[in-house]
Amino acid sequence: MAETADLPLSATGADQTATASPLSSWSEPWTVELKQLEQRQASFPTLQSFSAGQTSSGEWVLIGGRTNGLHNFTPDGKANFPPSHQNERIWVYDPVKERSWSRPLAKSGLGSGKQLSLATTNAQQFQREDVLFRVGGYVYDGATQSFSTRNRLSAIQLDDLAAWAKKQTLRLPKHSVLSVAGEALQVNGQNTHLFAVTGGEMLQGENENQAQLIFGQDFSGGYTPGSNGLYTAQVRNFDIRYKPNQGKLSYRLNSVSRPDDSRYRRRDLNIVNQLKQQADGELSRHGEALGGVFYGGAGVWTVPVQIDLLTGQPTMANADDPATFRQGINQYTAANLGLYSRGDDSQTSLIFGGISAITLDPEGQPYYVNRENNPDLAPSYPFTSQIAAIKRNADNSWTQSLAGSFPSLENAAGEPLTYGASSAFIPLAPGQDRRVRYLADGVVDLDRLQRRTRAGESVLVGYVVGGIESQVANDFNDLTTYGSSNYTVASGEIFKVMITPN
Repeated sequence: MAETADLPLSATGADQTATASPLSSWSEPWTVELKQLEQRQASFPTLQSFSAGQTSSGEWVLIGGRTNGLHNFTPDGKANFPPSHQNERIWVYDPVKERSWSRPLAKSGLGSGKQLSLATTNAQQFQREDVLFRVGGYVYDGATQSFSTRNRLSAIQLDDLAAWAKKQTLRLPKHSVLSVAGEALQVNGQNTHLFAVTGGEMLQGENENQAQLIFGQDFSGGYTPGSNGLYTAQVRNFDIRYKPNQGKLSYRLNSVSRPDDSRYRRRDLNIVNQLKQQADGELSRHGEALGGVFYGGAGVWTVPVQIDLLTGQPTMANADDPATFRQGINQYTAANLGLYSRGDDSQTSLIFGGISAITLDPEGQPYYVNRENNPDLAPSYPFTSQIAAIKRNADNSWTQSLAGSFPSLENAAGEPLTYGASSAFIPLAPGQDRRVRYLADGVVDLDRLQRRTRAGESVLVGYVVGGIESQVANDFNDLTTYGSSNYTVASGEIFKVMITPN
């Protein structure tokens, strides 16, 4: 596909910008392919919006999330987020030996509060060695019969949790899961708490013990159509003080950026580690918030936001400048992978499916489901299986292209399925393949992979796991139905991510 001109989005202001930057042809010296992991024997959950970590031996640990598809839109919060679909089990999966185990949190010996913290959906997390630090998330508390965003930071020893789930231990060892509440804060004059965040992201800061809690919202009560949480529209910069042998977990708040709804009122987005070569040849790292929802309550955000991982300060380019990059594809949270090349100081961020303002029509042309001619219908943002590639070049310019898609899979009725929304990327375990090295969380060393791999040979770098599986109408002649979901479920699929140097 040849490069296009700027792509039209909503002319009525439903999206952050009226146009998206051109969609370029794929021209990288490598390709990406997703391969369905077929003929699996071990049990595996259907999960979306969950947390994933890895043990020191490379087993996956899956925590929280939901076992059903997209929430409903009724006036009843419990009907929209049925408590029975809240994942209250810990799952462990061995991708090499193809074995799985699970146990309910109720048998863990943890207190009810810690169990609740491990059952949340859309939490924020990052892993340091074999410890998963996890913050917030949305959850239903059966004791109070209420929904809330959990105001807790948890430190989870993944090896201990996996051993317990595999029934190697009767109860979790002491201090395997530690938890601490966050202090009270105000955002735009409204009361909230430091860790009461769902739908944002958390990155490890510039220092080892530092964390940056980025965007998201504090949602209280049951979800019903038109309801909104308190968007943080800010970055919360804090240090984690963790002494597992002493059973101590605490934090120190360093700074909170000024909330700005005009630029940072974002949730359910992809926030990635971004690498950049400095004048002395050393690599620096910052956060990059790509896209996001819901601009104006319904549309998409298009201009990326850079986050300083030392100070926590977010910065967005001028959205009114025609030269500013505007992302038109795959704005919703999904499994993602970065590939950094020191050779040309560029990084390509792959976003595997999800929800997108722009998709391709049957002729392969960029298409925005614009319903503005019908006053009763808003622009639509359909589920998609396309793989977006958002590239930062050495001169800090940006390009976007489509690198491929999920395999063509169908449901029992022969209808096409889409994947990716609220899925997780799980990297290949360290040492499993010497060609695969991660320079930062979620960022592969592309030069090493290309240098050590024969042209045309495919290399497994990780997996796309779970998420929302959707059957989507594809009638481009009927805009009242295109992009509407006939049904959604939580996916139990595993897709291998294969990179092939050309």
